[in-house]
Amino acid sequence: MTPSAIVMAILGLIIFLFYFAFERSHPKASELVLVAQLCALSISARAIFSFVPYFNPVLAIIMLSGLALGSRKGFLIGSLTAFGSNFIFGQGPWTLYQMVSWGLAGVIFGLLGFFKIVSRGDWRGRDYILASVAAAVSIVFITGPLADLSGVFMFGVNDLKSLTALLAGGFVLNLSLAASTIVTFLVAARAFLFALGRACCRSTA
Repeated sequence: MTPSAIVMAILGLIIFLFYFAFERSHPKASELVLVAQLCALSISARAIFSFVPYFNPVLAIIMLSGLALGSRKGFLIGSLTAFGSNFIFGQGPWTLYQMVSWGLAGVIFGLLGFFKIVSRGDWRGRDYILASVAAAVSIVFITGPLADLSGVFMFGVNDLKSLTALLAGGFVLNLSLAASTIVTFLVAARAFLFALGRACCRSTA
């Protein structure tokens, strides 16, 4: 197997394991509906805001969804957002990278909620600060570079200099996504989490 095929197989395995774990949790129909609605919202947001230079709230929606609903649902929403929206923006080898990358964004914020580092409900100043720092670090140093690595096999990157240039080229875009996410947090996080909290209460009733 070629290195690119091995990496693609690993990414596919990661996606399969998260989906299998979600299926094993025996989600209710109402939970599936909520996940589908959030996927539709994030896909629509990516498509609509693609016309706005350097601003897109899609990762904020994925992260807040993961925070409120947990890591498994966060990965599902993030990965399906990448897969679904790429029917608009184009499917290709990069899709698996984006699916894992955006899924991990949901996982990271799911863990922040699980360990009570960031509140899943009514945000205060501390929550905004911690969530903003976590989003910036995640996007600029983890999820962003992971998605950018799709270019290693697409463009034949085979040395450290080319790899550095590839990651540097995505740095500005990752910074803009981080800024977009933080702005979306400041504007809409409390209302979004309140709405998700009510939806979760209805789904478990």
